[in-house]
Formats: sequence, structure tokens, C-alpha cells
Amino acid sequence: MAEAADRARPRHHRVRIRLRLISAVTLVVLVGTAVVSSLVVRNLIQDQERVLLQERAGEAASVLGSAFAGVQDSLHLLGTIAMADRGRPSLFAAAARSVITASNEGVLVTAQRGTSMVVTAAVGDAPAAGQVIPAAQQQLGRRALSTVGAVSGVLPDGPRRWLVFAVGNAAGPGTVVWERVAYSAAASAAASTGPWGDLNLALYLSSRADPAALIVTNTKNLPLAGGVQYPFTVGADTWLLVASSPKPLIGTLAQDTPWISLVRGLLVAALVTTVVEAQSRRRDYAAALVEERTTSLRQAVTDLEQAQAQMVRQEKLAAMGQLASTVGHELRNPLAVIINVLYLLEATAGAGASEAMRRHLATARRETSAAALIVSDLLDYAVGQAPMSAPVPLADLVAEALSVVPPPAGVEVVQAIEPGMVINADRDQIRQVLLNLITNGYDSMPDGGVLDVSARSSGNSAQITVTDTGMGMDEETKARMFTPFYTTKSRGIGLGLAVTKRVIDAHGGTITVQSTPSAGTAFTVTVPTADTTASVPP
Repeated sequence: MAEAADRARPRHHRVRIRLRLISAVTLVVLVGTAVVSSLVVRNLIQDQERVLLQERAGEAASVLGSAFAGVQDSLHLLGTIAMADRGRPSLFAAAARSVITASNEGVLVTAQRGTSMVVTAAVGDAPAAGQVIPAAQQQLGRRALSTVGAVSGVLPDGPRRWLVFAVGNAAGPGTVVWERVAYSAAASAAASTGPWGDLNLALYLSSRADPAALIVTNTKNLPLAGGVQYPFTVGADTWLLVASSPKPLIGTLAQDTPWISLVRGLLVAALVTTVVEAQSRRRDYAAALVEERTTSLRQAVTDLEQAQAQMVRQEKLAAMGQLASTVGHELRNPLAVIINVLYLLEATAGAGASEAMRRHLATARRETSAAALIVSDLLDYAVGQAPMSAPVPLADLVAEALSVVPPPAGVEVVQAIEPGMVINADRDQIRQVLLNLITNGYDSMPDGGVLDVSARSSGNSAQITVTDTGMGMDEETKARMFTPFYTTKSRGIGLGLAVTKRVIDAHGGTITVQSTPSAGTAFTVTVPTADTTASVPP
């Protein structure tokens, strides 16, 4: 309940959301898919946009090509008129004026005179008859005489530039019929209108986007980045039309489709990741709940098994206690009779008893005493009386126990009792505990050694330690040493440590052991201390 309350209590620190591995992988895969799909759609849209731009540029180039093809036909016709009207120049002039549509246009005919080309007829903005044309124009004329079809070029003339078309031999051998128009390469507002007003266009009298060959454009942003180049033929030359679109030709919705696809993919990725994460958390919660309940069930089964084992053990101990009580009571009286008889025999024999008789009587008395001690252990284990606790000086109690069981030959006893220690215990029962531990220490040192009996205070308890340098115990003996009737000695029935454990438990204390084979054993008994202000019985 406390853990649930802690979980329910609001937390004010920052909560970090950590995705599980499967959720993170799902999110990465779906986001990657959305990005790739968006890029694919964008490429498709860009390709479609480029196709449309290419088609529009082709349409514009086709119209321009058709218009300039008309210029070539007009020059051929004017050449024919000029050749047929050498005596009547008014006919050529009238025909030329029908071709000229602006004041900055001119038509002329030149003829070869030695190494120069001289104007023989002119109409509009053109050099007068009899003038020699500039060297750059003569070079273009020589190319026209050697080429089938119209040639074109750009000729500078001070601050102006001329777009020139020329057809060679049109008015007779060595003649060139010209049409020229003055223009400016600056952006033209008129070019922004018409059927291609939604495009940025740049027309070059060249096969490449050469700024010196620029004829006309409708934008100042040159060169046109990302535009398409559409070359087309004008007479004998190749011109280039470069086109770009400031606005998407395919439509705004189509242009936004990649972003729409990306946003939709990200939303789907977030939704699917949320679902996967929720399912993962629910599955983990269910697994944790199952594990918790399984652990609780296992613990309950373990507790039940331990309780059952404890009940069986208590029943066995009760049965053994009852048996011990019965046997003890049944043996006490015969042993008492035998002890009295032995006493009477010793008193009757007196000094006249033979050595063999005295030895046999001593043996009988010793064995009878051992049997009486076994009966006493049985009764002590069977009775299990509650302790009658009272303040007991610990130093006096240790000294009394050592006086009852003096050390055998070869064993040295060392005492280290903290002065003034008083325990709250049943004097007779704790003395029996000390007697059992001291006797076990003696028995574990048949070849001699040192028995150390020490006591010190620890908080509200006293720690009494009995240490020997004897044979020690193995793990099996340590595990079973407090079991009734378990013993490794040739004599005794194995109730000493069982009685000791019962007495210490009844006093609310503890008993622990540390033992190493061939190195010795140390028993530590912890019992409550008494209030030093209480009176201590003598």
C-alpha cells in the first residue's frame, strides 16, 4: 500500500519519456519511410515541372523559329524584287516598306565591289546607297554568300546594337539582302506579357547562354538558375532559348504535395509509435504483474512449506520431549536406588575391601553418574521451563561454572570478563548453558589447548564468547549441532546444545558459532543486560 501511495503521489521533477527499443525502431523506420516517400514525390513533382517547362519553352521556340523563318522568306522575296527592278527602285522600296514595322528597322542590298561591300539600295534605318558597310557586317556578308539560307548576327553600332539577318546571292551573284533592327538587351516589360508572360525567358543568338549574344529577356535575374535550355534553328544558325518559371507550372497543390506527404507520414509514424509503445507498456505491465504474482505465490508456497516443516519439527520435538520425560522419570528412581546401594556397599566394605572391589565400585559409581547425567539432560529438555529472570552478576556466574567443571590436564582457561556486567536471566539455566559450552570446549581438545571465556557489553545486551583451540566442526556438523539427539561424541545423547539453544531462545537472546576444522570453535551467546540500579541478589 505504501508503494502504491508513493506511485500515486504527484512528482514535480521533470519526467523523461524513454521509448522501448521496438517503439524506437518503429519510429525510425516510419519516419525514414515518410522522408523517403516525400523525397520521391518531390522528385516526381520536379520532373513533371521540368517536363512542363520544357514543353512551354519548346512552344515559345517554335513560335520564334516560325517568325524568323518568315524573315528569311521575306529577304529572298526582296532580293528577287531588287534583281528584277534594277531600273525601277521604287518597286523595291515599296516592297521593303511593307516589311518594316518600326522606325528602328531597316532593309538594304549590298553588292561586292572589289574587296568591299557597297550599299546599292536601302529603306528605313539603314546606310544610304553608295556607302561601304562596316568591316564586321562585311564579314557576316561573306559568310552569307558562302551559306545556303539566312545567317544572323549581332553588330555593335556605338550605343546601339543591331540584330542582323542576311541572305546571300538573293539579288544576284555577289549580292546580299539585309534586314536589321536596333534593340536593347535590357529586360523588356513587353516580354512579360503574352502567352509566355508567366515564364522568365532569355533569347541568345548563340548555341550557349553567352551574355554577349543576349537578344532579349523579360527578367533581370540572369543567368536563369534552374532553367531549361531549348536550342532551335533560325536559318543557318542555332539560337538558344532559356526558360524558367518563377511560379510552379504544375500548380500550388501539386508543389505542396511532398510536404503534405511528409506531414502525413510523420503523423502516421507518431500514431503507430504511440500504439506500439502503449501495447509494449501494457505487455510489460502484464508481464511484471504476472511475475509479481508468481513471486508472491512462490513465496506463499515456500512459507507454507516452512510452516509445515516447522509444524512437523515441533510435533517431532514434542514427541521426543514426551519420550524423554517418560524415560527420564522411569530411569531416575532405579538409578537413585543403584547409587544408594553402591554407597551402602562402599560403607559396608570399609577399609577391608580389596583393591579389585574398590575399583569395581568406582567404575559402577562413575557409570551410574553418567547415566544420571543423561537422565538429567532428558528431563531438562523435556521440561523446557520458562526462565525466572533476575539480575545476575556475570563474572560470578562464569567463575561458578568454571569451578563446577575444572579444566582437564593440558587445558588452559583464560577469562576476559568486563567488570560490573549484570545480565537479566535465569541463573540456573544460564549456568547450565555455560556448563554445556565449557564441557564441549574441553571435549574438543583431547590433546590440550586454550579455552577462552570472554564477555563484553553491546548496547542493551551482553555477548558471552567461549572459544577453544580444538578440532573444530565441518559444515554438516555446524548445520545439525542444535538438532536434538545429534552428536559426534562416543558418549552422550546429543541434547546439550539443543537444551542450550532452547534456553537462549527463551531468554530472547541469540547463539551463533564460528568454527574452522582443526583450528577451533567459538560460540557467542547474546542475552539482555539488567538495569544496574536494580538490586542484585547474593
